[in-house]
Amino acid sequence: MIIPFFKKVFVLCLLLVVSLYALSYMVDAGLRKSRNDYFASWNDLYSSKINADLLIMGSSRAAFHISPRIIDSTLTLNSYNLGLSAWHFDMQYARFKMYLQHNRKPKYIIQNVDVYGFSKRADVADSQQFLPYIQDTILQKTIRGHKGEFDIYQRNIPLLKYKNLQNLAFEGLFTFFNYSDLYDSTANYKGYRGNDYVWNQDFERFKKRFPKGAKYTFDKEVKRQFNEFLAFCQRENIKVFLVYAPEYFEVQPYYKNKYELINLCTESANIYKCHFLDYSKDSLCYNRQYFYNSQHLNKKGAELYSKELGVKVKLLIE
Repeated sequence: MIIPFFKKVFVLCLLLVVSLYALSYMVDAGLRKSRNDYFASWNDLYSSKINADLLIMGSSRAAFHISPRIIDSTLTLNSYNLGLSAWHFDMQYARFKMYLQHNRKPKYIIQNVDVYGFSKRADVADSQQFLPYIQDTILQKTIRGHKGEFDIYQRNIPLLKYKNLQNLAFEGLFTFFNYSDLYDSTANYKGYRGNDYVWNQDFERFKKRFPKGAKYTFDKEVKRQFNEFLAFCQRENIKVFLVYAPEYFEVQPYYKNKYELINLCTESANIYKCHFLDYSKDSLCYNRQYFYNSQHLNKKGAELYSKELGVKVKLLIE
């Protein structure tokens, strides 16, 4: 009597485990087809749908500032914006390496640089975007040591990574069965989203937080990765344009390490035979109507900047 009972328990447990793994697979596979803002660009990258002539890389000041539609029309080529909001160069570089695993190498790269871009984040920003791909070894290595990194249990116990994120799990499941119309699709175009916002209070909060200005650290490992990236591009004949995007002029005195960044980019451009384009004195910087905070252009400003940048890059590659 006891042995048949344990056999039934074993079979039930086995069926439960298999069902959970199957369900986890369907959720991940569904989210890998999702077109919402979290996943659209990652899914294009992993499904080898980008294969761009020109990649746009950087932080939110790349993602929200440079329009591939305008760059394409100006340069007559295929561009894609891989800008990654809230992340610094280490994750931007990791995303580039992931891109190369699944897509052909680009001919050109526009790499946005920022005063805070060479420091390291303490936490995993916008962690939801990584959930379908947390088995990627490059991703795991990059977020290792960050607060909120994915642990061995989240990586291996089915559906545990979706704890408290049931909405995403349901989206993945419904999308797996091709009911994606139940969820909003991304408003991004080739990774770019113009933000049609008006000026907000972010700058006032920044000034209160840093009344004497802010100085960001330059992490040695991130600087090494930056040099490694530029050296790789030089070897592979990928022409790089380092770009410092427009920022509202009143914020500039608050960045105590800006000239250190400018010097770093100028020296790197000389060493690795690339171009450094500094737009921090551009006329756009002096008109608040083109910004929604001190660091980010609104859609109108971003598209003016994209046109200006496209023309400049065209002159340099012809």
